[in-house]
Amino acid sequence: MFSSQMEAKVFNFGFYHLSLNPWTNSTPLDQFLTPWFLWVSRLVNRPEDVVLILDCITIFSGVFLVMYFSHRVHWSFALGLSFLLSSSPLFLIFQTWLGFSDPITFLLISLYLILLYSELKTKLKVFLLSLVLFLGQTNHFFQVLAIVSVLNVSFLIYHKEKIKELIFVMMLAFFMYVLFLIFILNHTAIVWNQTRVSVFSQMWGKEFIRMNTSEPFLGTLGLFHGLWPVVLFLLIRMPISILAFVFCYLISMLTYDTGRVFAILTTPIFILFSIENWRKATISEQRVWYFLTILSPLICSFYPLFYKWDGKIIFLR
Repeated sequence: MFSSQMEAKVFNFGFYHLSLNPWTNSTPLDQFLTPWFLWVSRLVNRPEDVVLILDCITIFSGVFLVMYFSHRVHWSFALGLSFLLSSSPLFLIFQTWLGFSDPITFLLISLYLILLYSELKTKLKVFLLSLVLFLGQTNHFFQVLAIVSVLNVSFLIYHKEKIKELIFVMMLAFFMYVLFLIFILNHTAIVWNQTRVSVFSQMWGKEFIRMNTSEPFLGTLGLFHGLWPVVLFLLIRMPISILAFVFCYLISMLTYDTGRVFAILTTPIFILFSIENWRKATISEQRVWYFLTILSPLICSFYPLFYKWDGKIIFLR
């Protein structure tokens, strides 16, 4: 479904070179984990290996999510979740933006979401959440911080008693990240090079307006593609979710790769609200949600798929 022509693909060969030695001043500090992981794995012998490894991580993340929530929620919910993931813009992005750190970000956010709903003892749960958040910050600092912040707030809407735990998680993870920065900057050749900050600083004024006012119809359609019926159903059932999605869109407006960033930000939020909706829904409402999830891949087959980048619509084929 997400097969694309070569012109629609975006290749990142930088991580191949960094996987040979991630301890250089060329390593982006805000994306350290991916090249370090590839280096530790010793599985990278050519650029294609990077893509293959990250593809395997993507598949594992999706399967792990479906399997866990099949056990934690219900098998029929998990089946619907598999339809959602398989037709989501996130997996479209993973099949077109190759060699980027996003699959590891998705894996860590998936683990974070799973831990939120786990029944582990409090201390162990807090430690694991903090560890996952810390690792996420070393892989994609700003993105993970935004995702986890929205996830936590959304989760607390339905589980207010967890507020102290999640505050402690954020504090502990931030403390671990500070220690990480101190070590990296003082004991390796890696330098302070927060690339995201430099990108943000170039996007104000006319550039910002150009990117975010072009292609309004297709740009909006491409935010969710076949998931739109499910999204609208959730927005009606859970109006508070509107704020979460709007926040994610505002963040994505600050980047050139609007569709990619929005997909990464919203997918875990989308899953969380789907879980809470399922738990509160009647049998008939669950069936409606399930039916809409089945429609998602069908809708994606009705028109040529695309994503938005730099204010332009890029068709897969």
